[in-house]
Amino acid sequence: MIQALAIELAFKGAQRLTTLLHYSGLEAWSLVAIGFSIGGVGYYLGNKTLDKKGAAMRHPALAKFYLLKKKREESSDILKKLSNVELLRSLPPEDMESILDFVTPINVLPNETIFHRGDSADGLYLITDGQVNIIPDSASSDHVIATLGPGNSFGEMALLTGEMRSASAVTTTHTTLLKIDKEHFDALMVVSPTLKKSVEQLNSQRILINVQKLKRDLDKEHWQKIAVANIRRLSKMEELNLMQKHATTGAPFALFLGAMMDTIPESIIIGASFVSFGTYQYTFLAAVFLSNLPEAMASSRAMLESGFSSKRIFTLWGTLIVAGAVAAALGNIFLLNAQPTIITFVEALAGGGILAMVASVMMPEAYEDGGAEVGLATIAGFLAAFFFTLI
Repeated sequence: MIQALAIELAFKGAQRLTTLLHYSGLEAWSLVAIGFSIGGVGYYLGNKTLDKKGAAMRHPALAKFYLLKKKREESSDILKKLSNVELLRSLPPEDMESILDFVTPINVLPNETIFHRGDSADGLYLITDGQVNIIPDSASSDHVIATLGPGNSFGEMALLTGEMRSASAVTTTHTTLLKIDKEHFDALMVVSPTLKKSVEQLNSQRILINVQKLKRDLDKEHWQKIAVANIRRLSKMEELNLMQKHATTGAPFALFLGAMMDTIPESIIIGASFVSFGTYQYTFLAAVFLSNLPEAMASSRAMLESGFSSKRIFTLWGTLIVAGAVAAALGNIFLLNAQPTIITFVEALAGGGILAMVASVMMPEAYEDGGAEVGLATIAGFLAAFFFTLI
């Protein structure tokens, strides 16, 4: 596809200007570069706007990046709460993604007992908001062993020793807790020596010396940002849940507009270059077909998994075929006999949009790391190579 763009649109467009209008190589490159740049930026801005409405579901690479971004947004709030917990801030933020799966938020009313003395250990509790008193017996709250607030943890001693709870935990205000069940806590202690060491220090001192140093070197906000940035994976179940959650009522229209934005530039070029079947160069048409077919199949499957009906999907693609045919016809009517500068500029404009689209949907690893800006970077690199080739 990129080779077809280079030969059919960029090089032939510049050759048309140098041959028919006697442009210099620099002048021809400048006109093509301006067209590619405007087309690419236009696609970039339109794509980012429509992706926010759900149009990202039309391409697997876009959908994965979109859903991963949604997961990061949804995880940001709980990571902000976790950043207040001294025990967890002793862990590298890069390791928090695996821990997120084990954390359960709990809201507790004032004067409620979280666990009683003598209970078996069921998990580790982390306070994100509110206050908890640790007392010898929940039947009598006169003697308070410790009063814990946001950022403190409790319940880990019984988990480590395997003994029953040695005290009761009672809330004094409306309290928000994050709980890690015993099974998950044991698994984390095995895979995270840092957590095990921190818990052991906490049990013996109740204050982590190394955390105090960490708090000076790495504040909570920075820790949270690193933790969010290192959320990099989506399980199949998470992907399906997020697809269904974010496949809103506005998504079908956004999907249609996004697919239109992918289709129209290609169709205009196909129509503008058609004179007769005998003289038509099929290179670009074949490249469009080969690049679009697997993407359409994959995106149809993604839309099915998102909850779209088969009828709605067929209606979307059927409407796009009609829109593409109309665009090709208009391209043939208005551009076939147009001035060389107009034909070249319009082809370059469409080429920029197509190249930005190709970079977004056919370079999934680059797109996952760099986002939609990968398309702009690809256009810049393409134009730089084309400059040296032409000059």
